[in-house]
Amino acid sequence: MCLISQYNQIANTLKERIKNGDYVAGQHLPSQKELADEFHTSRVTIQKALDELSNANLILRRQGSGTTVAPNSRSTLDILSSQYEGTTKLFEGRGKVTTKVLKFEIRLPSVHEQKRLSISDSTPVYDILRLRNIDNEPYELDHSIMPLSVIQNLTEKIASGSIYTFIESTLGLKIGSSIRKITADVPRKNDQDYLKCTHNEPILQVSQTVHLSDGRPFEYSQTRHRYDKGGVIVVNNTLSSNGLQI
Repeated sequence: MCLISQYNQIANTLKERIKNGDYVAGQHLPSQKELADEFHTSRVTIQKALDELSNANLILRRQGSGTTVAPNSRSTLDILSSQYEGTTKLFEGRGKVTTKVLKFEIRLPSVHEQKRLSISDSTPVYDILRLRNIDNEPYELDHSIMPLSVIQNLTEKIASGSIYTFIESTLGLKIGSSIRKITADVPRKNDQDYLKCTHNEPILQVSQTVHLSDGRPFEYSQTRHRYDKGGVIVVNNTLSSNGLQI
C-alpha cells in the first residue's frame, strides 16, 4: 500500500471514531507510537494522518500535553479562527456543500464597502447573497461584496459553486490573509426564513475582509450561522520563553 493511501485510510478511521463518539471532545488520542503499533505503520505515516485531522479541525495539538479531540468536533460548523479558505474547501471530505444563490447583482459600493475594500465610489462591485447547506442542512447565509476591478468575469453560475476555487484555479490568483470579527446578533427575517431559526435564537456573525497574496482586498463578507451548529475555535500557539504554551 502506498504511503498516501495508507495515511488517508488511517485518518478516515480516526475521523469515524470521533464522529461515532469513540473519542470524545477533550479526550487525549493514543500516542503516535501507540497508533503506529495499532496500524502497523511508521510514526511518519501517523503524523501525516494527524495532520489531516488537524486541518479538518478535529483535533488540537499542544506542546507537552499531547493531542486531544477538539471541542464540538462532531459539529459541522466548528472552524479555526485562522481559516479563510472558503466553505467548499473547508468541508471537503466532511460533508456535501450545496449553494443556492439568493441575489447576484452588480452595483456601486457604499461608503463602508469602499473603506473595507480600498476602492473608490466609482468602482462597481458584485453583491452576492448565498445560502450554503451542509448535507442538505442550512449552514450559513453568506453575503459577499467583491470589486470587479480585482475579481473579473464572475457569474451567477460560478457563484452557485465555489467562488474561491474560481479565483484560484480560473483567475490564477492566490488567496492570502484575512481580518475577521466574530459577534453575536439577533436573528433577522432572512435568518428565520433560510436558516430555520426562531425569532429568539441568537445568530453567530462572522465579518471579514480577505486579501490576495499581493495584499489587494478582494472580498468583504458577512456570514451568519445558527448558534447551535457549532462555533469558532481560537487556538493560541504562542510559546513562552520556557517553551510552554501561553
